Amino acid sequence: MNARNRLAFIFLAALAAGAWWLNNRLHPPQAVVERPAPDGFYMTGAEITAPDAAGLPQYRLIAEEIRQVALGGETLLRDVRVEYNMFSPSPWLLTAPEGRVTENQSELELWGGVEVIGDSGDHGPARLLTDHLAVDTETSIARTDAPVALTLGGHQLRGTGLVAYLLEERLQLQSQVNGRFLP
Repeated sequence: MNARNRLAFIFLAALAAGAWWLNNRLHPPQAVVERPAPDGFYMTGAEITAPDAAGLPQYRLIAEEIRQVALGGETLLRDVRVEYNMFSPSPWLLTAPEGRVTENQSELELWGGVEVIGDSGDHGPARLLTDHLAVDTETSIARTDAPVALTLGGHQLRGTGLVAYLLEERLQLQSQVNGRFLP
């Protein structure tokens, strides 16, 4: 490489360095925007099986949408189906348009038109309708203070408030109970 080529190379390198420096001065680099990671989660078409104290499946929760806004917080549910005591000869099926599971998972709450279907043995299928139902998942006891409509085969009962012992397959209407029994 002769002196003239070296001088041209140095000139071109200086020109490139100057262009780079001038470009950086005119257009400073933009700051990187950090987005916080989402704290909760969101699932569609989800199925969760919750164990009982012995580790056996206690209930299976199926929802079109499960949303937890904050990790460890309450879980909101949409189009909910709960299969309770599913390996028993008399399981319960609970459905509702909306619901939630508390942050410590001790309560399952359903609302917006709750339907509970079970087998009442000799009386045939049992169907319960109410606006709101709360299930204590530790004791498997469901409660409501709302009006209740209960159909057992051809029999119909209405009342206000209910306690349902899901593992014992027993229901108690609380007040203002009236009904119609057909032979």
